[in-house]
Amino acid sequence: MEFKRINQIQLPDQRFYELIFPIIFIILGLFGAFNHSLWRDEMQGWLVAFQSDNLIDLWKNNAPSGHPVLWSLLIYLSKNITGTPISMQLMHWFLGSSAILIFWRFSPFNISTKALFTFGYFPFWEYFFVCRHYVIAELIIFIFCSIYHLKEKTYIPFSLCIGLLANTQALSWSLAFAIGMTLVLDWFFNSNQRDMYKRNKHWIFDLASSITISSTLLFFGAFSLLQVRDSVKLLSSFVDIRHFFRVIGQIFGGYMLIIPNSSRFFDLVLCASITLILLSSTIIFIKCYRPALIYFFSGIIFLFLFNYFLFLGDGSRHYGYYFLLIISSLWLALSNQDQLLKTSNQKNLFTKGNLFYFPRLLTICLSIHMVVGINMVINDFRMPYSSGKETAQYIKAKGWEDSPIFATRDVEVATVSGYLDREFYLPELNGFGSYAQWANRVTLDRTKTLDEVQVYLDKFPKVNKLLVILSNHSSIKNLEPGESLYFEKFRLIADSKFEKSFHDSEMFYLYWVERIVD
Repeated sequence: MEFKRINQIQLPDQRFYELIFPIIFIILGLFGAFNHSLWRDEMQGWLVAFQSDNLIDLWKNNAPSGHPVLWSLLIYLSKNITGTPISMQLMHWFLGSSAILIFWRFSPFNISTKALFTFGYFPFWEYFFVCRHYVIAELIIFIFCSIYHLKEKTYIPFSLCIGLLANTQALSWSLAFAIGMTLVLDWFFNSNQRDMYKRNKHWIFDLASSITISSTLLFFGAFSLLQVRDSVKLLSSFVDIRHFFRVIGQIFGGYMLIIPNSSRFFDLVLCASITLILLSSTIIFIKCYRPALIYFFSGIIFLFLFNYFLFLGDGSRHYGYYFLLIISSLWLALSNQDQLLKTSNQKNLFTKGNLFYFPRLLTICLSIHMVVGINMVINDFRMPYSSGKETAQYIKAKGWEDSPIFATRDVEVATVSGYLDREFYLPELNGFGSYAQWANRVTLDRTKTLDEVQVYLDKFPKVNKLLVILSNHSSIKNLEPGESLYFEKFRLIADSKFEKSFHDSEMFYLYWVERIVD
């Protein structure tokens, strides 16, 4: 009897896991939205939208950023939820949660693969806790994969996906290009697709509308990017072997979350060799479903050329686009596994068996992503991403928020400005502001910080006491709180320092400057 009772214990069914994992993800994300300390890039986006009184102001304020306006528009529309940066964080949480819910509801992967992906570095940390426009690309690409079957009836949803991606971020054009190429080539090479689509008696109107919508949004996105075309630096040499391997290293990062050391050619070659194996394995699996193969090739080629000729990328958030391409390509292939199996006569590697060594490779990649993702989230609760929030809270607690404030560097001190909800005197602007205004700012020598303080005192002779906020590399070295330095016309008194920050550039130091009166 005892043995029977043990045998009768049933593990939770699949439906339980499909509910519990997304719920855990969403709850942790909501908790993170209220606790994550924004850093400069996040706060820059908030301030650009928050300080825009209308859509025209929004366009003007956003244009110098080098990004299309969609992200700023979403912040602008949601900024009055709380009137604080939490508004942006809640909106971002909603988008990231929606992406994961779509992934769990419509993707064809098994439970373990979905779980590994969900709590991986990009969906759990980089595109969920960190509030940037990358979450839009993730959400749109998941929507595209989930509605791919609708191409037999209409192209309008896909035109919106293409157009919105083009207005998200420059690298998102790779995803837009991949979707466009997949649909266009499928139209020309798949007679069944044309026949099914033309059963809609309004197919000509639908096709014309789709082309019009996508073209209009593409032109608008291109116009946004052209506002900063002068800042784009093209590759000086058409052939650059080391740079070529560095770009391949970005693809390696998409798979393994590691970027090879570009100063060591051996590392570049080794990672390129591993990348070749990973790419070949992916292609071998998806090649039996032509649209998935077209989509994967189109996206990889566009991203590679963009990285090679225009912009290599700056951090994991950028090579995450390769990761999105990999996952969405597998999604397309497995969602159409009937055609895949019919051609290859092989089992679905994620649900019914093994296909060569690809499942193990993907599991290794996703496991690495999950370990790093969970580690980053845990660290975010332990170590603030920026000390800007703590600095602002200290200033408020002391009642100094209305004091005259001089701050530099503008890029970093934007976090303090945003949390205080006020402008500082920024020497980079030679005036008052709250965030980096790329079109108007000048780069200053950080060793000349105190010279700029004197410029401020000369400009405002009635100010006898001034609060100074300096970011890490602008700070006065070896000056502890309470210590003073005397200069010809003022005295500098160190007040406090805030060094508990993931980003060392966003450690902040407070000083008081007192004018020396003759």
